[in-house]
This record gives sequence, structure tokens and C-alpha cells, in this order.
Amino acid sequence: MKIGLANLFSFRPHVEHLEFMAQLLEKEGHEVVFLTCDSAVATCYTRELRGRSRVRECAQCIVGGVRSFRSHGVSAIGKQSANLTEAELDKLALSSSATLTRTESEREWDEPEVQGIRKRLAGPINQVYQSTRDWIINEGIEGVICFNGRMDLPRALTYACEQLGVPYITHERTWFGDGIQLIPNGNCLSLAALGELVREFDDKPLTASQASHAGKLIGDRFLQKNSLEWRLYNKSPEPAPWPLKTPGKRVLVLPSSKNEFAGHDEWRTEWADNTEALDDFFEAYNIESGQVVLRCHPNWAETIGSVKGNRSLDLYTEWASLRGIHCIRSEEKANTYDLIQQADIVVMNGGSSAVEAGACGKQVVCLGPSTYQEAGFVHVFRSREELRAGNGELNLDPELVRRKTLRFLYLRSHRFPQFVPYVKAVETTRYRYLQGASGEVLIRMLENGQIPPDDPEYSESETSENEVLQALEKSDWSKLADYQAPEAVGTPFEINRRSGLNWIDGFRAKFARGDRVG
Repeated sequence: MKIGLANLFSFRPHVEHLEFMAQLLEKEGHEVVFLTCDSAVATCYTRELRGRSRVRECAQCIVGGVRSFRSHGVSAIGKQSANLTEAELDKLALSSSATLTRTESEREWDEPEVQGIRKRLAGPINQVYQSTRDWIINEGIEGVICFNGRMDLPRALTYACEQLGVPYITHERTWFGDGIQLIPNGNCLSLAALGELVREFDDKPLTASQASHAGKLIGDRFLQKNSLEWRLYNKSPEPAPWPLKTPGKRVLVLPSSKNEFAGHDEWRTEWADNTEALDDFFEAYNIESGQVVLRCHPNWAETIGSVKGNRSLDLYTEWASLRGIHCIRSEEKANTYDLIQQADIVVMNGGSSAVEAGACGKQVVCLGPSTYQEAGFVHVFRSREELRAGNGELNLDPELVRRKTLRFLYLRSHRFPQFVPYVKAVETTRYRYLQGASGEVLIRMLENGQIPPDDPEYSESETSENEVLQALEKSDWSKLADYQAPEAVGTPFEINRRSGLNWIDGFRAKFARGDRVG
């Protein structure tokens, strides 16, 4: 099979992951070719994000890209443009424009600043789309593997695949570091294939070691030892007693940013933003403002690239002020985990703290789609109709909530990612690789569009999960975090840049990663 591989943004560690997969395919007799940008476009997500000159940003991207691994079989984006319609271009650029301006409401999508970014990205998207079509047709490519698939240039690439009927896989760094996230025929946020996997293992108990692995992830998060995750929030928090004395169940609202999901059909709801959903939820479940604490996301106090998070913060603080809801601002050091443990109901809109709330056996509510919508430990409401159908009751059994949370975490860390035993995170962007992985999983995924479980094993009895569940019930985070997984051993699989270019990794390590600037 002839496979095309492309990383149009050379973020760490993704180009190295791409090279690992390319070598697996080559060893099994498949032919691989590559597509890269080579500074062909006038602008892109990365340049818009960082606000740097073309000379500096493009040079850094080229140096870290596929040409530092490969001297042959690499094509570049050309100057010729396609004739995509204005509607197509607008849709392909929407996610990037929303992320680059950090919008929080659909009402902001047509603001001049947001529209301006889409217009600037239209030409590059046309170029990448046309070049991808030419590359696939001229090279006779039968399947494509590319980074991300959500942002402007990668989305143009996957759109070309879709229009030509060529299967593709998008790859990303995994949530917990080990392995590589692979999604067939969808971008890095796609839910369909993940949902199928979650449903497959929903009723399958974990073995004792699997449960301990998942329990350690929970313990590490509560103790803030989860150093291999891409971002850590709420660092050095201060104790946070529940700030309200009003009667009734304690309701904690933990919103997260929605801008990355802009225009993504699988994440669409009828609400323009999450504050509308919260109003409808409070009405449907008879929740008074005096019961509610809003903890604004710490991310909104951070600058990403050159963009501050004030859109999100302003939306929620104004909403809370109008309704008399107690608000803890993003920059405050209040310990979110303290608040979760004291709450009765924790309300999310897709954020990862659902797993901490689930581990505590809370009634977790998610207003809108999420990666855990099929996992059984969350009350999911994606519309007003679903809210009405809930009959105003939140009564999942706490033990069931913990058990399902544990299974979901193991699935996200060891079943959903691929190559977990062979791709091991040493630091956030530094990896080591071991022999033994097979590229056949990539071929099967291209052929059938499904995600196979990287670890298909499970227990015949729920009793194998009970020791970890008891520790969760006691909030014994230290005991959970103390679990030592067997160290991954094996023959190293060397991933090296071309002769004379090994200095690049040390040099790039001095710079901020991904969407950081510094």
C-alpha cells in the first residue's frame, strides 16, 4: 500500500511520531511519501498565533519538519490554488479563526477580527487543498496520515482526502503521554470512533493491574503529579472551603473553552454558548443561584500565543453577576479539587475535570457533547429536549460512577491510543521508542475506519476493580498515586534526524512548545 504522510506544522513531538509510523510501514513493505509546506503559504495558524515574521517562524518550522528526517520522497505545497467556494473556505477556516481569537460564543464568529483571520487563511487553504489533490493523484496514494486535521492547513488536507474518497488518519499526542492518538477519517476532536470503543468496553471490568493504572492517573491528578499531560492548571493552589452557606445541594460549575470545537458537527448544540445551556439546566432541575459556585477555568488567565482569554472570562463573570452566582475568577488560586470534593453536583461542558468528579462519585452533568458522553458516569444533555426528558432527577449510584470513571480512564490511556507499550513519554515533548510495534494497525484503520483497542484484555469479574474503588471512596489519592507500573523494557527503536541534524532537538528544546510563546 502507498501511504502519504504530512505534518504541515512541525510541533513537537508530532513529526517524530510521524517518522516512527513511517518506519513501521516501510519495514512491512509499504511505500511512504511525504508532503510538507516549505514556507509556501503566506500565513497559517502558527504564524497568526505567534505573530512572528515569516523568516523566523517558517525557518523554525522547516528545520523541525520532515526534511530533517527525510531527503527523498518529500513533496512541497505548490503555488497553484483551488477554486473552493467562499462557504467551503469559511467552514475550513472557522475552527482556526475561533481558536486564534479565543471566542466563547457563536455570536462572536462574525465579528470583524474573527472574519479577518478566516479571510487571511483562505488563500493558504486553497493552496494546500490543491497541492494535496495533486500529490495524492500524481503519487497514487491510497491512504493518508496527517497531524491534527482540525486547523486550517491540515483541515484543507483532510478535506482533499474526503473529496477524493481517500481514507485518512489524523494523529495527535495522547492525553496522558504514552502511545499515539489515531483517529480514522476524522480530526483530532472527532467522537464517532472513540464512542464506538467506549461502548464496546463499557460493561467489561478491568483487571487488577488495569484498575491500578487508571487509579494512579486519578491519584496523580489530585496530587498534581500528572507531569506528562500537555497542560497543567491550577498550579500551587490554595485550600478552598465551600464559600456558600445556603441550603440545598451544592452545585459547582466548571466551564471549559469551546473555541476549538467551532464548526465541528459532532460538537454542535442548539445553544450559542454554554451560559444559555446553564440557564436551561438550572430551570429544568430547579437549581437556585444561591446553590451555585462558578469556578472559571484557570486557562482564561493565561496568554496563548499573543491572545488573552478575556472573551471567556468576561462572558462567564458577567453571566454570574447578572444572576447573583458566586464566581471564583480564573486568576484566583482556589483549589478546584477541593471544590469538587465538597460539591454534590459538578456541571461541565466537556472539560477533563469530569474524571475527578466521577472519581469522587459525584453527580456529573455535561451540557453538550464530550469524549465521555458514552462512558456512563455522566448525565449528558446535548439539547433542551434531553433536559426535559431527564425528569429533573440526578441519581446515578456513586459506586457505579466511580467504576465507570475508572474504566473510561483506562480506555483513554491504554485502549484508545495506539502503540502504548512502544511509544513512551519521558517528558511532555521527549519520547523513547521500543521495538515490537506493527504498522498493520495503521493499514487496518485505513481499511475499516475503526479504532482497535490497543489493550483488548479485561477481567471476568468486577471484584478485580474493588481495591482501587475502595481507595477512591476514601479519597486516598496518595495510595492510588503510589502504584508503580512495570517499567517498559525492550530493544530501543531509534528515531534519528538526518546526519548532522541531531543538534536540532536540543536547539528546539530551548523554545516554547506548541501554542506557547517565549
